[in-house]
Amino acid sequence: MEELEIYDFLRLVFITLIISLFIISIILLAKKRSNLVNGFTVSITSIMSIIVSSINLIIMGYIADELNLAGDVISLYMFLIILGLSIINLFIYFKKTVLLVPNK
Repeated sequence: MEELEIYDFLRLVFITLIISLFIISIILLAKKRSNLVNGFTVSITSIMSIIVSSINLIIMGYIADELNLAGDVISLYMFLIILGLSIINLFIYFKKTVLLVPNK
């Protein structure tokens, strides 16, 4: 019973980060250039998401080790999704920025 509660509470952080990164992706992929996100917010959100999710994954490993439980594969997949979305968001933003800047 303990393992379900621990993993469920820690997965909420992963799910929140995935949803926020997905919303940023949708905003970035919109046709019009939006003032909601800029390079600073995309960069900070991506970096902080990767840092928080990696610390969360490490903590889950320590908890599983202390309670003699198996590791959680779903949390690893969620971490990889966060990592992928963060890199994609940075790529989309800087690709759109480079394409929109006229040559001098």
